[in-house]
Amino acid sequence: MAAVMVGVGIGIQMLLSYTAQRDIDRVLAERADAVIAVADARSTPGGTGLDVPADAIEPGVRVYDDHGHPVAGSIEQEARDAADDLATAPAPTTVEVGERIRLLAEPFTTAHGQRGVVVVSQDTSPYERAEADALAATIAIGLLVVGLAAVIARRVTTQALAPVTQMAERAAEWSEHDLAHRFDLGPAHDELGQLGETLDRLLDRVAMAIRSEQRLTSELAHELRTPLTAVQGSADLALLRGGADDATRADLVEISRAARAMAEVITTLVDVARDPSAAAASATCRARDVVDALRQSVPAGLDLVEDIGGSSARIAGPRTLVLRAVAPVLDNAIAHAGSTIRIRATDLPHAVEISIDDDGPGIDARMRERVFDVGASGSGGTGLGLGIAQRVARSLGGEIVVGTPAAGASFAVRLPRA
Repeated sequence: MAAVMVGVGIGIQMLLSYTAQRDIDRVLAERADAVIAVADARSTPGGTGLDVPADAIEPGVRVYDDHGHPVAGSIEQEARDAADDLATAPAPTTVEVGERIRLLAEPFTTAHGQRGVVVVSQDTSPYERAEADALAATIAIGLLVVGLAAVIARRVTTQALAPVTQMAERAAEWSEHDLAHRFDLGPAHDELGQLGETLDRLLDRVAMAIRSEQRLTSELAHELRTPLTAVQGSADLALLRGGADDATRADLVEISRAARAMAEVITTLVDVARDPSAAAASATCRARDVVDALRQSVPAGLDLVEDIGGSSARIAGPRTLVLRAVAPVLDNAIAHAGSTIRIRATDLPHAVEISIDDDGPGIDARMRERVFDVGASGSGGTGLGLGIAQRVARSLGGEIVVGTPAAGASFAVRLPRA
């Protein structure tokens, strides 16, 4: 529309300029013809000169004889020299004088043979002002039209795309919280129907992939539980029997501890494999409940600073599952802290944030981008804890983010509010 209005404005200005020039030329020609008619009417047979009365000539007109001498009339002072130069013009001639005066020299011969030249002037300022006013009006109308076109286009496109936006938002929400919903718009007769059918197929694939993952995770966890239980039981029985040397007992303790940790990881995977939204709908907890359960895992050699008094909102998730999202983060802080660990809980508009900071060496810049990748570890560990914690947090609809403290490391576990 802007391009169209620019084209229209240029066309209008060109038309006005042509019309103004034509009108000026017509006015000059009519005035010159009127003077020539007077001179012709006043001519006599055998006359030796032009007879043009002064009262018959209006200002801005001068008549010259065939020798270029002025006979009658007056002309603007700034145009006199140019008029004198045109006194002997052999043919009709138009000259611009300055920016606002145009001269027309019209040679003529009366019916009785007297020759002369009439020079007529015309002020072009009114025509130029009219063109400038028309240009200003065209610009104003063009801006108004472009603005109205923009408003109308925005409104039309917004209304046309609103159903698409709503469908996209609903599909995203259903894919996260309720895999059973579908649009079911029927046969696809238009673009929205085709989009709904495509999103339904996409939701089917997402549901199938998630259920397959949940089923596989659950089956693997159940398959691994039995041998792990046997390993842990055998190690505990061997410890109860006694009689082993110190090195053997240390090995048995390590085997039992590792088996117990593996069992906890498997239990977490089983809980994640289940539908966490159903559990979250019926079970909630507060940040204080989570911190109370974690407090006992901090060794006596580390100072634990708690700042959870400002959080009173409930987290949309059972305490056991929230613990499995926060505990690996605390274990990571315990492993790297120098002397102090700080736990803070803050209520955000739509989430509860549990921050865990330590005064250790911090996170290497090369590890920051992949700290939650399975197997990524900067201290020689397995790299499973933070990855599983992130998985649990996301299954609850939250996320774990890495902070940028001045010293040490900082992790924030953000979980949705109930």
